[in-house]
Parts: sequence; structure tokens; C-alpha cells
Amino acid sequence: MHRSIAFTMTLPVSMEDTELFPKDEFLNTIPGKIPLKVEVIQQMRSTLSRLWWSRLVIAVRGYVINYVQVEDSALFHCDDAFTAIHRTLAEEECDYERADVFLSDLNVILQVPLISEILLALSSGREVENPFLNPKTKDAFQRIFGFPNVMTYKVAEGQKCAFIVFMRVLCILQERWIAEKAKKKGIRFETDPEWQPDDRVVLFQHFFQGNRTWVLLDFDRYILSQWRPKGASIIFGDSFVAKKQRLGMKLCTYCGMIEQKVDQFPEQDKKPFCSPECLEAVYGQLGPTTIKI
Repeated sequence: MHRSIAFTMTLPVSMEDTELFPKDEFLNTIPGKIPLKVEVIQQMRSTLSRLWWSRLVIAVRGYVINYVQVEDSALFHCDDAFTAIHRTLAEEECDYERADVFLSDLNVILQVPLISEILLALSSGREVENPFLNPKTKDAFQRIFGFPNVMTYKVAEGQKCAFIVFMRVLCILQERWIAEKAKKKGIRFETDPEWQPDDRVVLFQHFFQGNRTWVLLDFDRYILSQWRPKGASIIFGDSFVAKKQRLGMKLCTYCGMIEQKVDQFPEQDKKPFCSPECLEAVYGQLGPTTIKI
């Protein structure tokens, strides 16, 4: 008996898929209309690899950050949101029950009519019907964002675009999973070494700006720590990393990040390090305090 195993084992996702990642001038912060189906997400989670989920979060984060990176507070709030998403869905020891509650809570939040406008109003101190206090929605809002107060409202406003876009993408993929559509031309996150984010996606935006070491945001470091020492391959694909290495670029001894310029990383004892943090992680606080340039 023939079964469509190939599709259900590897759900294709491409950065050129404009249904998932539209090339809009401004980021669309209107929640998607497709409701979450937890039982379907459970099926996807039991079949798709951790690598697939991790790269999905990385890709959506990069797409969103491309729109909000000019504003530091929005960038940091979004990164906190994507870190929470990755921690819940893509860490090695995920709590599946917690993940179900997390996604169900986001589904409740995003089904509140005019939620984007409501969060903006709350963060601005304007009077509005408050979903943090509504008996039908308060548990979801408080589990995701915290106890209702001025600071919580500002955090929720800053994080909303991350949650809205991620859930919209996830629910589209959920429907593709259900329909078992024919594979679209795209690169599969979990199996294809050629996977790379496209040029529109911002990852590690302080990539190389003339400094000898990297300047990484918290989300960047979080992803590298999760996949150490193969972080560069997880983010950029095996082919990308191999090509860079053939050109003479080296990997950080500790986290595995790849140089973007030959001899970019300083060395200690002939070991390259992308940052003082990675140097300290190997040598400890009592180790060498200088690195050779």
C-alpha cells in the first residue's frame, strides 16, 4: 500500500515562498485567519525534526527583524519573543504539554478582534477593553506576557509582531500538512545542506563592520548556544560553511560561528575566537586575558 511518506516526513519551506514570507513594503501585523489546530501541530512535532523547527524560528525571526531592526526597543522585544518560541518548540528537551499550552495561548490572544490596535492602545495608556482582565482571555495573556501593568503592556506591544507573523506562518504550514499538497519548489530545512536565508532576511545584522570580533544580539547567542558547535551550519547551511572554509575562513573554536573575512577572528594558542565571551568560555576567567591579533 502506497503512502505519501515523503511529504509528511519533510514539509518543504522556502524563503522564496511569498505566501509564507511576502515581500511587503511594511510588515503585516494583522493576525492570520487560519485557527491553530493543536492536534495537527502535535503530528508535525512528532514527525519533523528539531532542526526543522529551529530553522523555522530562525527564518521567521530574520524576516520580521528585517522590518523592525531600525528601532532598538522593537528589535529586542521581538528577539525575546522569538527566543521564547524557540525555547518552547525547538530546544532539545522540550516539554510538549507546555508547548501545546503556549501555542493555544497565542491562538487565543490572536483571535481577539483588533488585537494589534488594543495592544497599542494599552501600551499608550489609552482606555480600552482589556483582554488581560477579561475572564475568557486573561489566563492566556498573563501566561504569555505577565501580570497586567504598564511595563507588561509595552512588552506585549513590542512582541506582538513576532507572535503574529510566526503564528500566521505556522498555521499556513499546518494547512499544507493537512492537505498534503504537492511539494513546492523549495529547500527543506532539515535535510538539504543548500538551505540559506535569502538576501531579504536579516540574521546577525552586525555581521562584519570592520571589527575584529562579532557583535551579536541575545537571540543570536541563544541559537549558537543551542547548536554549539554547529551553529553556522544550522543557520546558513552546510554548503555555505564549506565554501567559506575552502576560501580560508575559520570557525570559532567555541561556538562554531564562521568568519566572514579571512583572519577576521583573533586567535589564542592558534585557536580562533569570534568574541571575548567565547574565549572566556574556553579558558575561563583565570585564563589568558589577551588574544593575539
